[in-house]
Amino acid sequence: MAGRVEGKVAIVTGGASGMGRIMARALLDNGAKVAAVDRNPEGLASFMKEAAEMGAGDRFTTFAADVRFAAPVAKVVENTIAKFGAVHALINNAGLGPQHVVPAFAERKVKFWEAEPEKWQALMDVNVRGAFLAARTVVPHFVKQKWGRIVNVTTSFDTMLEEGFSPYGPSKAALEAQSAIWAKDLKDTGVTVNILVPGGAADTPFVPNRINFDRAKLVRPEVMAAPIVWIISNESNGVTNSRFVGRLWNANLPPSEAAAQNKAPIGWPGYGTQSAMREATR
Repeated sequence: MAGRVEGKVAIVTGGASGMGRIMARALLDNGAKVAAVDRNPEGLASFMKEAAEMGAGDRFTTFAADVRFAAPVAKVVENTIAKFGAVHALINNAGLGPQHVVPAFAERKVKFWEAEPEKWQALMDVNVRGAFLAARTVVPHFVKQKWGRIVNVTTSFDTMLEEGFSPYGPSKAALEAQSAIWAKDLKDTGVTVNILVPGGAADTPFVPNRINFDRAKLVRPEVMAAPIVWIISNESNGVTNSRFVGRLWNANLPPSEAAAQNKAPIGWPGYGTQSAMREATR
């Protein structure tokens, strides 16, 4: 697989840990140049050390930035291009979870009116506005070069509608809808927009230890690695407005065959739900 995205430059938001770090590392392993963006400077420093140990050298850089604000997002794109000479892909992975808004989420289902308005807004700003700001900043570069990839990380459809998951579920539903519209707006430009989800709650810091989950049953974040490499590669040329589920990616197939088997339209409620995935994996 080495070299499948060689020469590509990718920005990964929420790249210091969890799925963002997994995807960034997979792209580095396959020859890409990567800029990891996060609000966690300690996590970024840790990743910088890991990337050096991987032998990534000058193919990796980090930026401490808050995606809720246009100025730092623009600076990230400007500095990425200054360092690597171009930008080809944006992975919108940065996100806040339900426990950010209502800490009691860890112990019980909560009602939407229990959310503090300021924290509600902060979650929406990261999960929805942040993805929009990053996309609107990179798209002119993508369109000019007639090639680009936007990959948005949303969630399972069940989670979007689950009792007690407001505003997290609605924020991901909004990003899902945005993705479908962006794909149509970018038709025939060479720029694609796709969704990648793990296929269930993933075993990352995003799911706090205090939440009553059997962590052994959580989805391994590594399921995001193979799909993201394929989506960013030239092998996915022309594939847009599509949704991929990491847990259902068949690593025993050639990547393009695995993608064809996995692919569904963005926003199709019959696919990507927990019930549908259970049926698919029986």
